[in-house]
Amino acid sequence: MSSKFREHLSIKLPHPNDNVEKSKFSPASTIAPSRVASSPKDIEAGLSPSPSFRDRFTKLFFDFRTLSRDSDTLPIQEPYLSQWPPLHVQKRRCTCHHPEKKKRNRRSCCVILLLIIILLWLIGNIIFLNIRVLSMTSPIISSPTNASTTSTAYSLSSNAQQCLSEYTLNAPSAPSSYPCSTCLPTFQAVPSTYLSSNPQNAQQIINAIQFCGLRGIFDTANSQGQATLGNSSWVQDVKFCAWNGVTCDGSGRVANLTLTFPGVPATLPNELGALTGLEALQVIGGNSIPAGALPSSFTNLTSLSNLHIEATAITALPSNLFSSLKAVTTLTLVRNTMMGSSLPSTLTQLSLQNLVINSQQLTNPLSTLSSSSSLQASLQLLDLSSTSLTGTIPSTISSFSALTQLLLSNNNLQAPLPTNFSPSLQILSLQNNTALTGTVPSSLCSSAQLKSCSLQSTGLNATGGCGSCQF
Repeated sequence: MSSKFREHLSIKLPHPNDNVEKSKFSPASTIAPSRVASSPKDIEAGLSPSPSFRDRFTKLFFDFRTLSRDSDTLPIQEPYLSQWPPLHVQKRRCTCHHPEKKKRNRRSCCVILLLIIILLWLIGNIIFLNIRVLSMTSPIISSPTNASTTSTAYSLSSNAQQCLSEYTLNAPSAPSSYPCSTCLPTFQAVPSTYLSSNPQNAQQIINAIQFCGLRGIFDTANSQGQATLGNSSWVQDVKFCAWNGVTCDGSGRVANLTLTFPGVPATLPNELGALTGLEALQVIGGNSIPAGALPSSFTNLTSLSNLHIEATAITALPSNLFSSLKAVTTLTLVRNTMMGSSLPSTLTQLSLQNLVINSQQLTNPLSTLSSSSSLQASLQLLDLSSTSLTGTIPSTISSFSALTQLLLSNNNLQAPLPTNFSPSLQILSLQNNTALTGTVPSSLCSSAQLKSCSLQSTGLNATGGCGSCQF
């Protein structure tokens, strides 16, 4: 078997004429002095020196040794390597804990969730407002309630639609800039048939009317009055039911209104008549304000049952005032120096329960009041103290069948006293009427109903005791 390395171990024999070194395989070999190694130039020129006999013998011996080893030499085989199995690398999550990272992730999730909620809310508002505007701008026809009733088609005018849109969208953020001067009469002209058939728009129209009625009071007040009302939430928003001194009923209409100085208008504005659901009105001024006459729209307050006007410069009440305000059951007039001494003639048409007039000039109305059939059955309290009354107490005073309190102190009433008073009378005050003289009637002293009787500072007397009367 031939050697794989023979090619590399072969010895090229030089030409016999070349000067070469002696073989070093034999220890006895030496370099002859006459031999000179071939120069590099000869080698480059391709000239090969002729081998000597020793060189040939040495090659032969080397070949013989190599041949004897070739029989024992096995070919080198490449080792067998089995195929590696595929690597199955599993993705494993890091089991380490990073609390700060978890907090950041949780915070990011919360922020994203909050932004989504805000976005949905904004989208919902936009959709609602668009639907609202479309519903306001679409013409709505009122339908008859029965076959025998015929009604004409009605739709909101462009001005009414504009006013309704501005009140819904703009007035909540800028209530003082809402155009009440044009929108209030526009809304007041909307027929009731439209309001009854369109409850959603009707409520907004009612709210706008109530708001404008109250804002007219604010706009009419002087700077001090506006500052006082503003500090009480007036015209800071359109939620007028939460303003100080304002109380609303279940339908959102203003039912009770109390105005106290300095938060009062300089004059009672015409817009006040827009509060048609008003049941109680109390105005306590600063003696000089409010001033002037009641507005003509005041007769629109047909639901008014309690009217209290005190310390104002309001002039005389119109004589026909109570032909419209038929629901008034309590009338209080105190210290209104400019109101005059006469009461409206239509007052006797009312079913008053309480009539209080104090500290202002008054021509004696006792005969007129006691002759009214409606007042005879309804009047329970009659207080005309400090009104400079003159004359006598008429005998018809006993016709008040429901009267429980008669207060006529601090006047200039004169004798004689009537023989009989109301049988239901419980409290009587005639003190400080110095012109009253004579004897107290026995019917008054023996009354079982009378609980308090003040006759101090008068010229009255009684024979013997007089029940609860004090002289």
